[in-house]
Amino acid sequence: MTYDRIHKFLLRSIASRGVIAMPEVKQIINSFTEDVDVSPKDLIKDINEKIRPFQQKIKITNDELTSEEVVVFLSLGYDDATKSQNIFSATELEYFRILLEQIMTTVTRQITGIHAINLVSSMKSSFTKTDAQKLLNVWCQMRYLDKDDANYALGVRAIHEFEGYFRENMPDIIEECCLCKQVVFRGCNCPACGVAIHTLCLNKYLEKLQKWPCCMIDFNQAQLDRFNCIGLSQSVRLRETQETICDETEPLTCSSMDVDDGTQEIIPEISQRITRKRKRPE
Repeated sequence: MTYDRIHKFLLRSIASRGVIAMPEVKQIINSFTEDVDVSPKDLIKDINEKIRPFQQKIKITNDELTSEEVVVFLSLGYDDATKSQNIFSATELEYFRILLEQIMTTVTRQITGIHAINLVSSMKSSFTKTDAQKLLNVWCQMRYLDKDDANYALGVRAIHEFEGYFRENMPDIIEECCLCKQVVFRGCNCPACGVAIHTLCLNKYLEKLQKWPCCMIDFNQAQLDRFNCIGLSQSVRLRETQETICDETEPLTCSSMDVDDGTQEIIPEISQRITRKRKRPE
């Protein structure tokens, strides 16, 4: 299919929002051209051919938490050209990296809003709690973060844009769900055996049996609520919970982007400049 106005219209819509549900993508296409029956997947394939040289991609995937089919705009570049276009400062990206690591190293893959803001105290740069709150709001709007009640978790955009970053820089914390065998970014670790489980997979399992699927101990929502109330690391939380189990003897359980021939306007995204941690030599 010839790359034309409908491709540019769809690209602009997805890039400006970051994440759009598939039904809404279809509505956008229909509102642009009701007389033509066009497949969203075919349009996205054509668009990706155009934006690939700029290390950008549109991905059709499923939200790990809701299982909803969504379309995500991803920026995968780390080179100097894309770095220079980013709207976030080095200090803001330092905070984002610390935030990602804190979320990924907790049992429930989320941290409280208070803990997220207090992370500024661990930064080398001058950064206020007011600055942090403003950025948290921006990153939720961009779908890099999701806010569940008072807790922050990775949004679907961060999950797919930073999967490579996590695998390279934090391989020890990448875990597969014991049920579906996919990497867990939105989920938890069993408080008894420490095995990782997707939130969605766990909820579906609990509809049939109120036990943890990994070790079959009784499930109690209070176990997860206890984890969410503080911002401890995964290892500390597991150790404290497992000690509690032993003591109690009861089982716990773009704003604007046109791709024309020879010209393009970079969509500024977080991944283009995030600091990559160097591995220590063994």
